[in-house]
Amino acid sequence: MREERPVVVTYRRGQRLRWIGLAISAVIVTFFVGRFWDGQKSTELLAEKIRLENKIDAIESELMLREEQLRNVLLSSEVDQVALENTRQQMVIMQRQIHMRDEDLRLYRDLLQDNDSPSGLSVSDFNLQRLDPRRVRYRWVARQKNSKMRLLSVYAYMEIHGKRDGTNVVLSLSELNEQVKTMPLKIEFKYFSIQQGILRLPDNFEPYNVRISLKYAWETEKLITQDFAWKYEV
Repeated sequence: MREERPVVVTYRRGQRLRWIGLAISAVIVTFFVGRFWDGQKSTELLAEKIRLENKIDAIESELMLREEQLRNVLLSSEVDQVALENTRQQMVIMQRQIHMRDEDLRLYRDLLQDNDSPSGLSVSDFNLQRLDPRRVRYRWVARQKNSKMRLLSVYAYMEIHGKRDGTNVVLSLSELNEQVKTMPLKIEFKYFSIQQGILRLPDNFEPYNVRISLKYAWETEKLITQDFAWKYEV
């Protein structure tokens, strides 16, 4: 039979001090790593803010140039009929460009000043404009707000809820807009994306609500859904 012998562990004071020193070192390293991480995050947010401000400055400069070009066209409009028609077309194009850039500028400013809205995807600036009894122009803006703004793919769903012959009906955007072949829409953007088009309403269909849902391309079920009453812009 083997004889069991007790094992004696010698206590050394220096060994305990080493363990205490290692624990203190770990706490110090963790503290400085946290400080470094917070500093990196603040630097990224500041850099993103500066990029947005530079983009706003660039759009403002472009707007000033377009408006100056439009003034020059107006000053030179006292010409023959053919040139006058060309001038009119140039004016329409310039006014459209100015309107689009002015809208971009407003959205960038809103994004820069928005400190209260929650992070993630959202829908804003929804409006409807009636063109005739069966055609309606729609427009809305998909936005994202994250700590790291980067180009991302998003799926968008748009449904029009209404009544036809007294029965509730839900129609997809692809059923009312011939330019949209399938749903969902796949859109890519960093800050925002303006979605617009023309709806052709079927006979006897009376819409009362629009539902827009967004989700990131890699998500399977999570949807951000917002409802908007069917109301024409005055």
